[in-house]
Amino acid sequence: MQPTIPIDHGLSDKVLGKPELLPEASGMPLLTDIQFEALEAGVARGESLLVSAPTSTGKTLIGWWTVASAIEAGYTAVYLVSHRALAKQKFEEAKRLFLGDFLAYDRSAIVCATGDSVEDAAGRKTNAPLSSVILVATYEKFLGCLSVGGPPRDLTNICFVCDEVQLVGDKHRGQNAELLLTLMRRAGWRQFVGLSAVLSPGDAQALASWLGIGLIRNPNREKALTIECRTPLATLSVSAGPGFEGLQQQGPPSRSRDVMGVIGELLQQQRNPVIVFCMKVDDTFDLARTWAQSRPAIQIDAPAGVDVEQPLLDALRRRTAYHNAELTEDERLFVEDRLASGQVDVVFATSTLAAGVNFPLGSAAFASWKRWDFDRQMHVPIGRDEFQNMAGRVGRMGQAIAKGHVVLTADGVQESRQAQALMDLTTQAPLGLGITPEHFGTLTLQIFAGRLCTSREDAFDLIGSTLTASRERERNLAGIDHWRDKLFSQIDRLVDIGCLIELHGQITVTTFGVAVAHSGLKPETAIFFIEGLKRSSAQLTQLIDRAGNGTSEDDFVFVLSHAAIRSPEFGIVGGKATRILNWRIGRNGPVPNPYATRLNPILFDQPWVADAGAANGALQLTEWAAGTARGQIEKIVAGVRLGTVQGVARDVSWVLTGVSEIISSVTSPTLADESKPIALRGNGEDVQDVRRLARAIRRQSIRLGVGVPSDVLWMSELRLPGLQSRLRRDDIMSLRRGGLSRPMDLMDGSDQADERRRIALGLQERGGIANLIRNAARTWRQDDRNHSKTMHLRRADRLMLRDQIAALYEKRGTDLEQAFSISLGGLGIPCQPLDVTGRQRFPDFLVSIEDFIPIVVEVKSKVSDQETVPLNAATEVLAASELAGLRNNPCLTLCSPGVDPSVPTFIEAAKRLCVIDVSDFCEAILRLHEGTLTRGGFYNWLTTPGIALAEALPSPATR
Repeated sequence: MQPTIPIDHGLSDKVLGKPELLPEASGMPLLTDIQFEALEAGVARGESLLVSAPTSTGKTLIGWWTVASAIEAGYTAVYLVSHRALAKQKFEEAKRLFLGDFLAYDRSAIVCATGDSVEDAAGRKTNAPLSSVILVATYEKFLGCLSVGGPPRDLTNICFVCDEVQLVGDKHRGQNAELLLTLMRRAGWRQFVGLSAVLSPGDAQALASWLGIGLIRNPNREKALTIECRTPLATLSVSAGPGFEGLQQQGPPSRSRDVMGVIGELLQQQRNPVIVFCMKVDDTFDLARTWAQSRPAIQIDAPAGVDVEQPLLDALRRRTAYHNAELTEDERLFVEDRLASGQVDVVFATSTLAAGVNFPLGSAAFASWKRWDFDRQMHVPIGRDEFQNMAGRVGRMGQAIAKGHVVLTADGVQESRQAQALMDLTTQAPLGLGITPEHFGTLTLQIFAGRLCTSREDAFDLIGSTLTASRERERNLAGIDHWRDKLFSQIDRLVDIGCLIELHGQITVTTFGVAVAHSGLKPETAIFFIEGLKRSSAQLTQLIDRAGNGTSEDDFVFVLSHAAIRSPEFGIVGGKATRILNWRIGRNGPVPNPYATRLNPILFDQPWVADAGAANGALQLTEWAAGTARGQIEKIVAGVRLGTVQGVARDVSWVLTGVSEIISSVTSPTLADESKPIALRGNGEDVQDVRRLARAIRRQSIRLGVGVPSDVLWMSELRLPGLQSRLRRDDIMSLRRGGLSRPMDLMDGSDQADERRRIALGLQERGGIANLIRNAARTWRQDDRNHSKTMHLRRADRLMLRDQIAALYEKRGTDLEQAFSISLGGLGIPCQPLDVTGRQRFPDFLVSIEDFIPIVVEVKSKVSDQETVPLNAATEVLAASELAGLRNNPCLTLCSPGVDPSVPTFIEAAKRLCVIDVSDFCEAILRLHEGTLTRGGFYNWLTTPGIALAEALPSPATR
């Protein structure tokens, strides 16, 4: 430890004055050695560095110094992490550290981007994450943000912090991280700071050299750690800490080699909380139950409104927990909160709890350290880097315990040797290969969609500039020439499937190719859905035409869910699977399935009984999306917990979101027929029906993410004060069962309405939340509208458009009609009035964009920001268009402040109607002026049936 800071540290007075950014002891700075070395090397002065040091050395603070220095100097900061959970944790840290002192509480300035969503610090969704000041993102999500549509040629206004940068060598996810770093390396950066705990000296130097940055490496831990291996004949131990590394000792056999006995010893030594690492999910449940049986119980209840399964609650009452991928989001947060607050003595966990997320753990025990290798059909030791990362969870900086202790056991000579290899703290596992020829299928489309290449040789040169290629050249005399044929075969595949066009040696990406690349899906998945949707288009549109019929909507989500699970994303067509269906779901064959039996003729793959996993999974997802209670969902397939269903729902939601974007893009009326996939060429009724499905599919993807029907989906956006920031699923369904599904039902402040809400929610001790819900319903649209208005006026000032944008927000009635006309006129878009004298009940306008079919427009408004435009008013434009002789034209209703959010199914059933709120319209107008939205994209957005949202606008990167 260093009781001072370097003279030329580079930290600002603001950072020096913030204890969270400068640790102190007795009023003096107190830094770890690697933190001191990083400041000496100039990390706070803009120097690019690779920082290699063990866990427990405070590398995260080095990253935050980089962020602070960047934003104080007027640059953008991007913090990249390896996992979704870690992104959320860093996002919360960023808000705590920077929102007030550094960003003047501008909540739009901090954004978190993961595969689940892209949201700012106010919880608002955004499709322009690169416009934030601080962006926390997973590597894969940032690659998607950056690469599609042509990445910026110049990133020198961005300071990057790349946590767990050794991800570039991961055999499962390394290709995306390596491609991302390759793109960043080509475009440059203001500053690059990489952080890693498991790089060997040689690999660290090779990575730093490839990146062209400095390297600082300190192998010493700041807190002592002892790893103990208990064998039948001896106890082997390795210790490391300040001033010593890899000290090995051998002693007599320990008292216990049984995992329960080991836990008891560690607790007796007051090394709690103890984390017990398990290689199988089932072991976390079984061992937790066994341990908890002998522990005294205390009274614990789950927080009101939080759904926690009874076995977990029983374990927590005995200061025991389990943590794995089958927990629900609520359960995971509940366990982590109790662990962080010292209310858990023992947690049985898979490696999910070791993925970089920090908790105050005192010691660790390995119930096992081998996993089943399906290819080799045997148990094999986990990797040394994974073992060291897991062991490093204990005795971390900021934890009260002075020394970390880890225990594992081994039987026999061979196991003892394997264990000692894992325990060797003086060496690290070699960095793996991120990009290999088997990944070319995914990478090839990304690099062409990103307009990084225009020929086969360009693509080969780009692949040849990666870290893996440079390492391959060093150890292979033939270099990477053997990659050429495999790369070119993938280019041939993409040409055949319609993603690329090759002419006279030049390669261009099609609109279909760009849409597929942006979605992250395999091209084969897109084709699978396009062909399936076209075959069943008539029946599927009938389902969405039955607006308000919950059964029809659930039928629709079943068909889509079944298709997603049967798609190439969950299989090997087009390359290895990108998503894995939990094995429990189909292990015992198909369960009785009324949806599948009834809908079999319109399923994309038939018969449904051929794939038990897809049928069972789709059934569970349909019940989840319908708001069905946990107990009923978990009875569908024995042994499948709600957390597993939620995990599949996230994956299927991701697939459907991508499909929706692709369908919207490739069915655009602005697109030449020859540019569309073969199945969507022509203007037949089936093609028009597929276009109608785009926004309905998107809505079903959102339903799957939340788990409620469409009429109450809007409630999931309500923001509540305090720890419960969102209305929970069970509360939403309770309100719906009580007949309270519209905004006006929740906003009503009468005594009778208050009582209805309390009765619906079943609230006694939680009575206060009924009023919080009422207040949230009153302000949610107004808060969002005010936020959007502030952001839009700020951008409008730069474009000299303040008066235009302000008028769209503030005017009502005929004044709003005039503001609408002026806003389009400023873009040179003709806006012909139709409701002139003598033409009563005619629509307001006929808008002509380029040479496309004109749009019939009605402008509807309410005086109060708390009111919404009702369904009847929003759909009046359809009858008015027929009166005006425009029955075949697309129709648009502009609503201020917005349309009733509980009626999306009715709007989609209107076939040729698009409804848009003023704030979303303003976003589009500004993008047109800024040059980040084409008129063709604008027209497609306005004419796709359903509710048009700003987040569904074509990404600025894909304009």
